Amino acid sequence: MTFGGQFVQFTRIGEMVRDQWKKIGIDLTVNEVERSLGQKKLAANENMMYAWQNDGSEHLFTFPDHVFPYTGTGGNGALYADWFQSGGSRGKEPPAEVAKLKTIYSNFLKAFGVPEEEQIKLGKEIWAIAADEVYTIGVIGLAAAVGGVRIFKNNLGNIPAREYSSPDGKTPAISRTMTFYFKS
Repeated sequence: MTFGGQFVQFTRIGEMVRDQWKKIGIDLTVNEVERSLGQKKLAANENMMYAWQNDGSEHLFTFPDHVFPYTGTGGNGALYADWFQSGGSRGKEPPAEVAKLKTIYSNFLKAFGVPEEEQIKLGKEIWAIAADEVYTIGVIGLAAAVGGVRIFKNNLGNIPAREYSSPDGKTPAISRTMTFYFKS
């Protein structure tokens, strides 16, 4: 499933992947839907696979959906995510390694208050499980199509020297583009 009219041409990318996978015997059907309908399908567990950019996976504190089943619209296990979010009262209990992520991630969220060595240890545990379980298949990482390309002219004023490029930073709004001006 792909969402039409988004940041990246997911449908075209999906078709390219389909053509490549066909050569190794995997039959992939690419189905483009409107985003809100697609999110409803994700939450209802009505998808096998969907395409989206890798935004947010550069850190786990605010957007772990691209790393493991965390929310119903994350696309990698709505029933597991529902179990995770409800403390086990809804959804479907996941396999042991996925369930283990609930405890590790809860501890990871507390990592702001633990020593750096503990933060690193918890993060590595999460990434090790996610890599072994393969909840997502990365095709392209955080590319310019998602974070944008930063270009400016010499006669443009109030341009920050550096910019944090991330969906959580709301790039490019983090640069306060409304305050840019042309020098006279």
